[in-house]
Amino acid sequence: MDFSAEAAQAARRAHEWAVKVDGLTTGTGRDVARERARLWALVARACAAVAAAPSPLAVQAAGRALDAARRQERSDETADLRDQAWTWAEVALACAAAGAA
Repeated sequence: MDFSAEAAQAARRAHEWAVKVDGLTTGTGRDVARERARLWALVARACAAVAAAPSPLAVQAAGRALDAARRQERSDETADLRDQAWTWAEVALACAAAGAA
């Protein structure tokens, strides 16, 4: 998996959701868009970190974060998938930073 490309794509998704926040007037819609923008921004950071310092654990965690983030975007039930994606992205960041094998 090309984590540099995945980071760029995740950053684009974060930007798209952030733009939606500016255009929404209802609180609930704005909250969902803001949460998705923040999640994709975190996933982008995790993918960039893994691209710079790939380790087996970091690669696995980043892949799981990407998968969960994509699934939550297509789902009506976003809370569990968002939490799962957020957790895996944080784990990917930690593994990349520590060089965890």
